[in-house]
Amino acid sequence: MNKMNRSVACPVLAIMISFLIVSAVGAEEHASELPELTRDGPYPRLSPEQLAESGFPDHKHAFFWPGWKPLLDEDGKPYGAGSLCKGLVWQGREDVISELGLMIIGLVKLEYNAGYKPCVMVPFMEACEMALRDAADLLDLAATDTLRVVNTNQVDAYKARTDQGVWRMYKRTDDLCILQPIPILVARTLAAHAAYDLVVGWLLDENRCGALPHWLRQGLMAYMSELGAHLNNYMLQFRPEGEILLTPAEAEKLLAAPPILDEGLDRQMFRQARYAAFLMVWRLIEERGGMPSMRAFLSAVKDGRDPDEACTEIYGTNLSALAAALDPTVLGEPQGDAHQTRRPHDRPTPKTGE
Repeated sequence: MNKMNRSVACPVLAIMISFLIVSAVGAEEHASELPELTRDGPYPRLSPEQLAESGFPDHKHAFFWPGWKPLLDEDGKPYGAGSLCKGLVWQGREDVISELGLMIIGLVKLEYNAGYKPCVMVPFMEACEMALRDAADLLDLAATDTLRVVNTNQVDAYKARTDQGVWRMYKRTDDLCILQPIPILVARTLAAHAAYDLVVGWLLDENRCGALPHWLRQGLMAYMSELGAHLNNYMLQFRPEGEILLTPAEAEKLLAAPPILDEGLDRQMFRQARYAAFLMVWRLIEERGGMPSMRAFLSAVKDGRDPDEACTEIYGTNLSALAAALDPTVLGEPQGDAHQTRRPHDRPTPKTGE
């Protein structure tokens, strides 16, 4: 290479190297590779730039990917996803009850049609077991009662028993939950999300936190079940129609009300309300003290403190003012204007060298 060629090639090479470095730094990370929830943080887990590039974290699909290994408890025994079945072959555990049409794991009792193989029901139940452990660790929430879950056989049967559509993943009244068919939840890649959502909501009620505002309860359930990426995806359908963000008052009213009779409208407004609640709690935890502050608040409420007093002590203002400070229509979406579809259920592309 002559002197002139070298003088041209060096700057070009430098630009290419710089471009590769910038691309690597700004490259989208898979939702399962983003920071996980931990008891003490640090928070926020992601910068606005990372959120805009990669979206909300979602670690609830890795349980189903090849290579996943069951987690081990304090005694070295497997639990949760992958601990009960290999494919559709039941392996069993001595602490799990499985009979025709019945499965009990810890505090969760599942009733289902005896024609189903146990391993078809297992993904949801294993996720419930993990949710109970995670809620105990992250939120200091536990229970002594039993949560009874009834699996419906068909979507029509679910709608008939609950008077609601499948965009509402289950209907729970106290300790009884009517669940849409588990195979449908698995096919929709929502089985683990539904399990965490259900368990966290139930534990809030079990720990005297059932009177908290709906935006806070539903938002915390969606946050703990990592539904953010899916809720944002659902919004893509509605964005062309106009503003998709709701005020705290609008979200609260919708979440407190029974389903709207118009199914199409109920689907849209329920999902928008849940997205608003999720965004509020995302900012509350990520930007205002993380899990330690949320634990302190819930601990005060379950000990009998007035929620407004506990909120003022922990967050510096009452619940109404806190909701106003978290208003999505004022603050916008944490990930900015990046609204591309995410596919958290797809396995991440292996990096070079893996």
